Amino acid sequence: MFKRFIYLIPLLAGLAVAAVMTFGYVADRDNHAEKSRAEVLHVINDVAAKLEGALDAKQHLITALRSSIQANPDMRQKLFQTLAKGLLVHVGSVRSIWLARDNVVTQVYPASNAMQVVGRSLLTSGPTLARGLSMRAQETGMVQIIVPGQDSGDVTDIMFFAPVSVTLPDGDSRYWGQIVISLDVHAFYRRVGLFDTEHSEILLALRKPEAPPAKEMLLAGNPMVFDMNPLVRNIPVPMGVWELAAVPQNGWTVSPYKAYIVVGGIIAVILVPASFWAVLVMIMGRLADREKYRYLVQNAKSIILRIDMAGDIVFSNEYAEQFYGYAHGELIGKPLIGTLIPKKDMEGQSMKRYLGRLLKNPSAHPFNEMMNVRKNGEIVWVAWANDSVLTRDRTMVGLLCVGTDITDRKLMEEALRQREKQYRLLAENVTDVIWGLDADLRFTYISPSDEVVRGYKRYDVLGRFLDDFLTPISCARFKYALSVLEEEAKHSAQAPSTTEALEFLCADGSTVWLECHLGMLLNEEGEKLGVQGVGRDITDRKLAEALREDVERMARHDLKTPLGAVIGLPGEIRRLGGLNTDQDAMLETIKDAGETMLQLINRSLDLYKMERGTYVLDKSEVDVLRMVERIKAEAMPQIRGKGISVGIEVLPDQQADVFLATVDEKLFRSMLSNLIVNALQASPESGSVSIILESSDVLTLTLRNQGEVAQNIRDTFFEKYSTANTPGGSGLGTYSARLIARTHGGDILVDTNVPGQTSVVVTLPL
Repeated sequence: MFKRFIYLIPLLAGLAVAAVMTFGYVADRDNHAEKSRAEVLHVINDVAAKLEGALDAKQHLITALRSSIQANPDMRQKLFQTLAKGLLVHVGSVRSIWLARDNVVTQVYPASNAMQVVGRSLLTSGPTLARGLSMRAQETGMVQIIVPGQDSGDVTDIMFFAPVSVTLPDGDSRYWGQIVISLDVHAFYRRVGLFDTEHSEILLALRKPEAPPAKEMLLAGNPMVFDMNPLVRNIPVPMGVWELAAVPQNGWTVSPYKAYIVVGGIIAVILVPASFWAVLVMIMGRLADREKYRYLVQNAKSIILRIDMAGDIVFSNEYAEQFYGYAHGELIGKPLIGTLIPKKDMEGQSMKRYLGRLLKNPSAHPFNEMMNVRKNGEIVWVAWANDSVLTRDRTMVGLLCVGTDITDRKLMEEALRQREKQYRLLAENVTDVIWGLDADLRFTYISPSDEVVRGYKRYDVLGRFLDDFLTPISCARFKYALSVLEEEAKHSAQAPSTTEALEFLCADGSTVWLECHLGMLLNEEGEKLGVQGVGRDITDRKLAEALREDVERMARHDLKTPLGAVIGLPGEIRRLGGLNTDQDAMLETIKDAGETMLQLINRSLDLYKMERGTYVLDKSEVDVLRMVERIKAEAMPQIRGKGISVGIEVLPDQQADVFLATVDEKLFRSMLSNLIVNALQASPESGSVSIILESSDVLTLTLRNQGEVAQNIRDTFFEKYSTANTPGGSGLGTYSARLIARTHGGDILVDTNVPGQTSVVVTLPL
């Protein structure tokens, strides 16, 4: 209800402003009208006064002349001229004065007009209207006046006809004649101000009203004045009145401030309520924000306290009271130290002294973590964010503290410290070398056992690149293993790992072999943070393997000499002749066995060279499709025996009959033969084998067969002597295939993600 009333304030303010604007508009309109009326009234009164004065002057002139005639009915011309001249000294606009005895003009002023007028009868000569008024003046004995107008005929002057009666000696009154005064109409009107330029902003008009309005006669001015709601003054004249009217030149106009008042009023009516509305919205918004802030403070899952300069609690939100176990309002007024914070910390330092320093300079300790105590004595840990509370004049009056419960974190940190202590104890006492690398492959950690194994001090290793401590071959092998891990990390949710034998440099210049388990460290976005490695010294095993390989190499070399006789003697025996068919077949078998033995010896030598990185490729352009067809033909007995269907597909051109690759033909054929034979052996009866050849940015060969790789050899599928106990299997087929692929600068992978199917993918550079 209160809010509804509040929102009515802009409407009421708008109505009030509209009322004030209306009042101002009416007041301005009335003021303008009064001002215009006053100006017009001043002018009309001035002109009316002059007009009445002029008419009165003429009446006085008539009276003076009438008195002179009554005193001297037989007045001579000279006396009349002198009298008239004296009387007209202060009377203007008089054109002439006639004395008409018995209605016949006998004397004229000025005398210059006498010859034209003297002897004229007023009743028989002159304009008809003038004759009529002269007769009326005689009959009524009252002054008559004629004014030029639309009905005045030939009358061009204002003419007064004043009858004169004289008293006889016997006391009777007798009609003597008339006094006729002619006034110059323009001079008369100009004299009274009807055509005064000083009143150019006021229009004046003079008319003679008649009983029928249609017969009203305009005497002077614009006839439209009487249609413009003028101010009118009645001017008394002999035998009637004249109406003098006046209006402003442009009529009764509205106030020049009307538009400003109306526009300003409309703007004020809009702006004032809008301003009130905006202010109210702002005020209500602040009130709502304050309520929201209070609600958030009271319901926040954080401890909020306010401390005064004495260190006492003056505010606490509900969560703080619940967290510490106090009732509502129970904390207010209590000292912070001794109530929520122990008087001394775990190191025996005075917390009251610390609070004093905090109150003096809060910016020096904006964040802190300290031990707190609940009402029941339970110890908790709280992380505090502190800020000063200032007045408007920037005077500090207290401290605002916002705390977060970090008890669980503290317990976890303590547990982590214990585990780290145990891990460090284990890492520093284990014989294996434990090391860590950052994303740039710099050492960030190395266990003390490294000094025993390689002779380097920790400070000689930390911060340096791993490449500085690997032989060139092991460095290349590590980078390749790392690239494989990075590729696996893109498709796996877990951090990938692998095992690789690496040859490290020692401080004395010698080398040591470590079998390293490498694990990649990733962040939440899957980006590489570093590498963790654990290395075990396998130098003795490597030496034993090298010794065995030397023995095998010498044995292979020694075996090649007698094999020459085994391969060559069957030919010599054939040349001697005398052999039957069975004997010739046995000799051929001996020769084939010898050649096979020689191939095996040479192959083992090639593997050794490839392992040592000393094999030189003899590359040539080979038709891979033709090579696959030949291997398929050689394996036809096995294919028919198991009923296996073999499909060969070339991409992207499936109609191609040639698929060229630049490779070492001997090694490449050995790799293909091993992989195809393995696929045929692993395929079940009536199964299928697909061979897909594809050329894009790289050359890709995919061999897909039914059947899965045994679970126990998936991680060691391409390692030496890895076998699924296949009869006659040596465990070198896949190992040699990967070695050949890598010697060519490519690689080989096995894909067992599709159930019931195995795919071996070989990629080689074009």
